[in-house]
Amino acid sequence: MTNLDNTKGGKFEFDHEEMHWPNVEDDHTPQDILNTDGMYKFSKIKDILGMTTMELTKLSKVAEQKGLDTYEHYGFFKPRGSQYVLKMSKFRETFTKISQFKSIPTNIDPRDLKVIPEGVTDANNILKLKGFFRLNDVCQYSPFKENAEVIKNLVRKEKNQERAMQDNGCWYDSTKREYFVHMDSFGSWFFQEVWMKGF
Repeated sequence: MTNLDNTKGGKFEFDHEEMHWPNVEDDHTPQDILNTDGMYKFSKIKDILGMTTMELTKLSKVAEQKGLDTYEHYGFFKPRGSQYVLKMSKFRETFTKISQFKSIPTNIDPRDLKVIPEGVTDANNILKLKGFFRLNDVCQYSPFKENAEVIKNLVRKEKNQERAMQDNGCWYDSTKREYFVHMDSFGSWFFQEVWMKGF
């Protein structure tokens, strides 16, 4: 069924949820929204859900390539000349999948994120560290500092940031809008893909 195919006796009929448009209050939490069936204008709830219009636009393009109806499969559609509209009974599953995908590369326990020890004074000592760090912290030291943009450009080109984390030891977290480093594998990738290719 598409959003225009809900017919009974040859006539179009809205289902019960399509006639229910809950009010959205400033103090509503994501769970308040996700647990309440009804129709929502995306613009009214996107900030509460921590989402962007671009996320739905990208999903729409994927659906178009696969020949899928976004309303039937994902619980949202875009009326002509208007903004995205969500049917929550269907969209909450989509939201869960999007959230899980976004959290894949950055599912780091904050307690595991380390800072550079004060005793570390050069790049060789940086390479001996273990664990997760912010790329900006690592790039306070030469020659990482001078190659920071090269590192970021290479990481941005990776279509799968989870794989970038595993293979490169460096990846971009689109949720936090920050680059992270897993020092256990970052050094070898940096030497092979950045440092040696610069000569």
